[in-house]
Amino acid sequence: MTEKDKDDLIEALREYYRDSIFVTDGYGNVIFTNEVASQRVGLPIDELEGRNVREMVEEGVYSYSTVMEAIKTKREVAAEINCTDNLHTFSNSVPILDQNGKVRMVVTNNMSTERSKEWEEIIDREKQKSDLLRRELDYLRLRDKRVIVANSREMKDILNSVNTIASSDANIVILGESGTGKDMIAQIIHEQSWRSNESFISINCAAMPENLLESELFGYEGGAFTGALRKGKIGLFEAASGGTLFLDEIGEMSPALQSRLLRVIENHEIRRVGGVNTIPVDVRIICATNSDLEAMVQAKTFREDLYYRLAVFTLKLPRLAERPDDIMPLAELFLRELNEKNNTHKRFSEITVDTMKNYSWPGNIRELRNVVERIYVISRGNELVFTPVPTASYGPYFSEVANPLLGNDGLTLKEFTDKVEAQYITKILEECGGVVTEAAKRLGVHRSVIYRKLNRTGTEIERES
Repeated sequence: MTEKDKDDLIEALREYYRDSIFVTDGYGNVIFTNEVASQRVGLPIDELEGRNVREMVEEGVYSYSTVMEAIKTKREVAAEINCTDNLHTFSNSVPILDQNGKVRMVVTNNMSTERSKEWEEIIDREKQKSDLLRRELDYLRLRDKRVIVANSREMKDILNSVNTIASSDANIVILGESGTGKDMIAQIIHEQSWRSNESFISINCAAMPENLLESELFGYEGGAFTGALRKGKIGLFEAASGGTLFLDEIGEMSPALQSRLLRVIENHEIRRVGGVNTIPVDVRIICATNSDLEAMVQAKTFREDLYYRLAVFTLKLPRLAERPDDIMPLAELFLRELNEKNNTHKRFSEITVDTMKNYSWPGNIRELRNVVERIYVISRGNELVFTPVPTASYGPYFSEVANPLLGNDGLTLKEFTDKVEAQYITKILEECGGVVTEAAKRLGVHRSVIYRKLNRTGTEIERES
């Protein structure tokens, strides 16, 4: 930096720095100050420089001197003081020591309460942005997050239970089929708990082999195994400490890891893979599974002692078909998201509404979302039509039609599907007295679809006049 650059820097601090700043020597004599400080004490800069801060306090310019306290203690000092302009000011003085430990000079910054409020507002805005980002990341981790539809008595009972147990710190097991929203309920519990400002971290125990799951949960020391990072890696228990760890598909955890998990719950500490030191952790554990854990305990494939430590509270989520009052509100919610995202105005046809209400939804909420997205994309007009593919969800009739065909190894998948569809359509036609228009309404398709599907398999049908 050239001498001119130094002069420009000093001039900038004097003229443009918005807070009061001044530097004293080790005895409290002012050797540098700026325009804001000059205005605050009512003295020109050339008169202020050379003054002693102790004398200024005695004269009532300042009510208290953080400079003299910093010189005395040789430590940074911060305090609220009053100036002659009656402004409450936060003063911060930092002593600079020489090689012998003596105070060489003190750098002081004074910020008025008005400026302090400006910074508080900036910090609050940044915190809000940070909170928003955290919540957006949470939404990406759990797509169904913030989608709480509880028109049905079944889900109202679940949410009442959530409200009751969320405030405790007990471990919880959530039972339910795939796609029923176990991960969403887990995050709701976290957000209603006193840990809500800390991390919520989830992991699928069935998604990785045992050794990888172990290192993910407990972390590892550098060089613990081939391919390990040189500096090691913290595990999810450490990362979630203070918050909540969600263990999905807990029933798939190996006996060895079950034993390690039990020790974490009992001792509140973990040991990294390849490590010798224990690390304290404070984590609430929420588990989820579509397995029958009690049956697994009886079969001795899941530790009984771990089960009772995990299942302090148990929530069993109903299948979507068991909460029919929630089917269309959920479908409308998913459709509204798509309409808002793409600036469209699509809607469900009346036939689709009836079909959705009566469909068994074997894939639960996840299947419902998938169906809404699919028919939204393939729909040419604004009315969405849903025609379920014949599956086991058609109940006993599917088995009656499909089972004989399963013995025919010469059928391709398409031929098998076409035959099942044709026989189902024929059954509905018979129930409708052969009236194609009525059968089409029942099936949620246009009448031309019926002709096309039956013709594909050579099934004859009389065309309506």
